[in-house]
Amino acid sequence: MTLQAPISEKTLTELIRRILSELEALAVQHRVSTPKVYIVALFDDRSIPSDPEAIRLSDDVFIKEGCIVVRVTNTLPLLVERIATGYFALSLIESGEILDEHRVRQLVREAMMPVLAKLALST
Repeated sequence: MTLQAPISEKTLTELIRRILSELEALAVQHRVSTPKVYIVALFDDRSIPSDPEAIRLSDDVFIKEGCIVVRVTNTLPLLVERIATGYFALSLIESGEILDEHRVRQLVREAMMPVLAKLALST
């Protein structure tokens, strides 16, 4: 699944809003905290985040309180995976848990198919 380029800012914003909504529903099901996410920002090779307060989860995902920053991609599953990684990492942090990379990956794996299925049904 790829996103048709060029995608409008409005369409991308709505897609991200739907992804976050689905992740929130899954967080409730898995009894993990639903973090407050105020910003989802995209970056490319020319604009790699350099905020010293940001937590680097991978080369493609950074988080900071209320903020998820992901490397831009035209591949929908990668976009969902990156946003989900940031979302569930923030979830663990907000609930006072230790940021456990394996737990985050487990939550992301469990979220991928349901989120992609809901997105496919809503188009």
